[in-house]
Amino acid sequence: MILTSKFVDRKAELNFLRERYRSRKAELIILYGRRRIGKTYLLRKFLGEVGGLYLLAEENETNLEDFSLRLADYFNDPFLRENPIRNWGAFFTYLAGKSSKRLVVVIDEVQYLARGDKGFLSTLQKYWDLYLSNTKIMLVLCGSLVSFMEEGILSAKSPIYGRRTGAWKMEEMGFFDLLEFHPIDIETAVKLYAVFGGVPQYWADYDPAKDFWDNVRALVLSKGAKYYDEPKYLLKEELRDVSRYFSILRAIALGYTRFGQIADKARIETKSLGKYLNVLEEMGYIREEKPVVGKGRAVYRINDNFFAFWFRFVFPRRDEIEMGFDVVNGIREEFNHYLGFVFEKVARQFLIELNKAHKLPFRFTKIGRWWHKKEEIDLLALNEGEKKALFVEVKWKELREREARGVLKDLERKAELVGLEDWEKFYGLVAKEVGDKARLREEGFLVWNLEDFERPAPTG
Repeated sequence: MILTSKFVDRKAELNFLRERYRSRKAELIILYGRRRIGKTYLLRKFLGEVGGLYLLAEENETNLEDFSLRLADYFNDPFLRENPIRNWGAFFTYLAGKSSKRLVVVIDEVQYLARGDKGFLSTLQKYWDLYLSNTKIMLVLCGSLVSFMEEGILSAKSPIYGRRTGAWKMEEMGFFDLLEFHPIDIETAVKLYAVFGGVPQYWADYDPAKDFWDNVRALVLSKGAKYYDEPKYLLKEELRDVSRYFSILRAIALGYTRFGQIADKARIETKSLGKYLNVLEEMGYIREEKPVVGKGRAVYRINDNFFAFWFRFVFPRRDEIEMGFDVVNGIREEFNHYLGFVFEKVARQFLIELNKAHKLPFRFTKIGRWWHKKEEIDLLALNEGEKKALFVEVKWKELREREARGVLKDLERKAELVGLEDWEKFYGLVAKEVGDKARLREEGFLVWNLEDFERPAPTG
């Protein structure tokens, strides 16, 4: 659970659960997402509003007995306390008997039940069809192993396929939602996002009273730190043999992003590489990226900022860290370069916020990167129906006015290479700092720096 009294974001997820609760019909909800993403915190918040029973499964043989005791306490049932339930059929029958009125039951870490007892899901399917679907129960199955939840519970081969009434995969939080966690300046927030991405538990563990690097050292860059081995454990939970996945993620983190480059660096045959990339993509750790318009060779990026940071900066320094060396000074300079890539992700989210708030010259319907041969444009936003395009360069630098003009002039040159001849074009720049941006704006350029990075209020 996130160790903060403040409920940050997750409004869409909470509203989803509220709507299902208000349906008054039998609901079988699947909620899942990687560890530390905030599932348990969300569910406890929801149960705090509507009441209900929270059951946490563990990797042991006593879950059914433990659940019986929780049921006995919740329903004040002395008979059940003395005579625990012996099988899952009886468990679901008991719940059905208690669900003539709205009853919310959350089973967290349900993958342990389904993996430990191969008949669990089949039994649920049987008793859902016989009894539970005719009650007012709201049964929420929550899990942290993404691959198992998608393949074993949500897929067509699952015994409960067709029974679920709703499913929600919880993703990382956006940069601007994360700002609600701590009263820190935007530059520090960008650095924090570069290390921990949008995983709320990591942000909750950050101590704003301490220096940024002191936090990173305490949480990641020292032996025994809470998240020192986090990616290794996350992958080992989902995969049998992580060695090849480690090699692939390490290669991508170092900038080897094309298929052939990854195969060479990771020393994996090209005919085998595709299946490993597909697994990592399905798990949400990497993504295949293509130019937003036109043709270009696909590249692979690490989606998870913490994975990107860990495989680039922590994994290759494990020997030093194990010996007790402070590796921060060796990371600082390269980290600033790494921030440039992360700042592109932040800038993209910023433009999406502006787009939703109607603060741009047009409403774009597509946004992404563009590249061809050796030419690149950091962000290209398009409205194909109106034939309007916004070209944006992103720089994690403090730019004087003359430097900013040079970047914008080169952007205009590259925009001609994209091939949108009869489109209306706009040009923008997002940087750490821009000198005399007011003058550039007067000339029609769209220019932003860190002081503009507050979520804009909608117009109209």
